[in-house]
Amino acid sequence: MRSWQRLPRSTRRNHQCLPTQSTAAQVAQGSECFSSARQELRNIVRDGLHPANATLGFGTILAVSHIQSPRRRSLLWAANLTDLEVVIPDQEDWTEGDVQNFRAKEGSSISKGSALAWLGHLDALRWFLNTTHETALIIEDDVDWDMSIRQTQIPLLAAAVRVLLANNSSDTGYWSHASNWDLLYPGHCDDLLSPSTYLAHPHLLYRDDTTPQHTLLHPDTFNFLHSFALPEGTRFLHRAFWPFCTFAYAVTRRSASLILAHLSRELEGGTSAFDVALLASCRDLDWRCWSVSPELFHHTQGQSEISRADGNGDVEVGAKRATRATWNIGCGARHAQLWMDESDVVGRRELKALVEGIVERGECPVDGVEEEKGWKGCEWGECGAQS
Repeated sequence: MRSWQRLPRSTRRNHQCLPTQSTAAQVAQGSECFSSARQELRNIVRDGLHPANATLGFGTILAVSHIQSPRRRSLLWAANLTDLEVVIPDQEDWTEGDVQNFRAKEGSSISKGSALAWLGHLDALRWFLNTTHETALIIEDDVDWDMSIRQTQIPLLAAAVRVLLANNSSDTGYWSHASNWDLLYPGHCDDLLSPSTYLAHPHLLYRDDTTPQHTLLHPDTFNFLHSFALPEGTRFLHRAFWPFCTFAYAVTRRSASLILAHLSRELEGGTSAFDVALLASCRDLDWRCWSVSPELFHHTQGQSEISRADGNGDVEVGAKRATRATWNIGCGARHAQLWMDESDVVGRRELKALVEGIVERGECPVDGVEEEKGWKGCEWGECGAQS
């Protein structure tokens, strides 16, 4: 078992604000910018953070997953292990005609698989707007997350968001008031502009001891953090201008309505995927998009449902990592070592009780030595793209 060293309240380091200058020394040291935000975060951590609720502080968690997806079993077991309430809205059984009607009239470039994935996201957003919830976290059915997602990671990120985005003392929403943001990206695969771009906007660097060591992160993420000279054990909350991948993103009623109004079909001239369309809105339309690096959700290794729908067979996405952990996730709930078949009811109950005790002690139930067996390394082409 591995420990992620959860610090006692009295010894946790205070959150820091990054400087507006982009030199490595200034970024590493922090500065006096946003000093009131730094003090408020310090007070929150000093007073202690409470675990997030079963929907991670959002109105609901919705998984985009078609009825025949082989990923559902693992998704629901991971939710069970971490006590998350995940709803899987029914998707329509789309026809070839539906896909053709979705395509741009001129310059269409989207594949059938990507079109079906896009339509699945739209269905989830419609489901959300038919409820009374003010916010929703949308996740794809192949994402993984840390075993400490409720106890540590989300409470810290939500506190940072509240401090950075709250307009006044009466703004008491768990994720700040829903009017303060359009999209939050706790799960993504890239947002790689130059440091000066991010540092010119409000941002916070905050301590999170569950953050994987930099050398264990995907090389792209390592390079991104290295460009800021960020210290170990920290996450960077910042505006998102190029947020590739929609592993996990939160919406408000306003932003969900905007997506359905403006992105209900492939954009004229061609769009390769739903996440690219959202990216363009964050970049070009001044949607208020926010991201955290390293991310809290990342996709697992497995067969690509998009490639399968495109007729390319069982094409695997992610790295060929055998039983190794999900990229950028320190102690993944969907790790192969934690799987127990649903037919073994007693085994599942015993495993969950065992895992809960280990996590409560601030340890990871995954055997890090065992997962390294068979892993050659990036130089052997086993890293793969983040997306």
